[in-house]
Amino acid sequence: MTNTDTPAPSRVTSSPPRRSAGIRRLRCAVALALVRGAAHATGAGLVGLLFWWITHR
Repeated sequence: MTNTDTPAPSRVTSSPPRRSAGIRRLRCAVALALVRGAAHATGAGLVGLLFWWITHR
């Protein structure tokens, strides 16, 4: 016979482990490099388009 009046055991949830500062710094550096690369590609594309437009007018 089971006793249904007993509450379920409480499960203590621990906080997720903190990431080290080195990993956060690395992720920040990678994200910044991607953003800079995208900005560089966009700028180079616009300059190339501008030169093409000037030479083909």
